[in-house]
Amino acid sequence: MKKLLIYKEDGEFIIERVNEFGTGFKNHFKTVDGLLGRLDIYQRTNKLEEYQLDVSEDLRANVINLLNE
Repeated sequence: MKKLLIYKEDGEFIIERVNEFGTGFKNHFKTVDGLLGRLDIYQRTNKLEEYQLDVSEDLRANVINLLNE
């Protein structure tokens, strides 16, 4: 299954897409709003359903709030 890893690293917010072959592609964001904006696109285009989410503890509340809107 494809995964979306969502975490903070070195002061940047990261969405890492990992395909079914284990290859990862990272998107870096300077702000949490940038990260949430990208997740919103995934949600509005129904792409989020294709992924298993793995969200770091410090970003979990932000992601849950976005998904519950």
